[in-house]
Amino acid sequence: MKLAFSTNAYTNGKYTIIDAINKIADAGYRGVEILADTPLVWPFDISKEQLQEIKNVLRKRNINVSNVNAFTCSNYWLEKKWTKGQSPPGSNFGPVFCDYEEEFRRQRIDYTKKVIDFTVAIDGRDISTCSGVLPKRGNRALSWKNMLDGLKEVVFYAEKKNVRINIEYEPGLLVGSGEEAWQVVQEINSPNFGLNFDIGHSFCCDENVVALIQKFTEKIHTVHIEDIGVDDKGRPVHYHLVPGQGTMPLKKIFQTLKNIEYQGWYIVELYTYFKKPVYATIESMKYLKNLKKN
Repeated sequence: MKLAFSTNAYTNGKYTIIDAINKIADAGYRGVEILADTPLVWPFDISKEQLQEIKNVLRKRNINVSNVNAFTCSNYWLEKKWTKGQSPPGSNFGPVFCDYEEEFRRQRIDYTKKVIDFTVAIDGRDISTCSGVLPKRGNRALSWKNMLDGLKEVVFYAEKKNVRINIEYEPGLLVGSGEEAWQVVQEINSPNFGLNFDIGHSFCCDENVVALIQKFTEKIHTVHIEDIGVDDKGRPVHYHLVPGQGTMPLKKIFQTLKNIEYQGWYIVELYTYFKKPVYATIESMKYLKNLKKN
């Protein structure tokens, strides 16, 4: 089991990307997911010196890039100093592929291409992305077309760079279920486009996580792991927990991934622990080490 941890837990302003990589390596992970967004790495601003510094610490700590997280590009909105009430649809994610406004769709496309270049520069292979939320005016067919057009452009760019783009679905997004994610994968139809399968998101969608893993076998390029709890009515609560602290059938899920001979990275994603990222990093490793023994 190749274990990685996401730097999106280290976004409270106290850590640099170098600090985050070192903390993750200290905990025993052999892979790191790098968030390509503020405050750690903004791909439009990174200098040659900063890029070399990242490459140096990866080499020094003998840690690999599991993937680059291009799920959000919120720095666009921070640059414009929009407040919550003023920001356009999809503002939690920055400009998104399914936006109505061509300007915002182009920003997401340009950002994703920059992330692809950054990924190549640090010897990575995979990036994760999302559809964005359905615009408030709600024309789903148009939003879906806009998303597909944008994804096709960046996937074509990724093919030339030997990088894989992996869509991640999440409750509340335009692509918010396994069925919708599978539809996108089929419509894009490229060996360089697959799934970043987030097991917690699937659980929150009340899906049969095991059955979907078996269905998606050939297109699962990377996996996000976390635990999820339930409310007093037994309904999943979309809040990422340290593995072992929720109610998900993690042993069964990991066994299924083993059964399908998944060889990719298991990436712990705990952005919810931004106030105590080192704790989340260490506690997750404790659970996963024990899981590997049993």
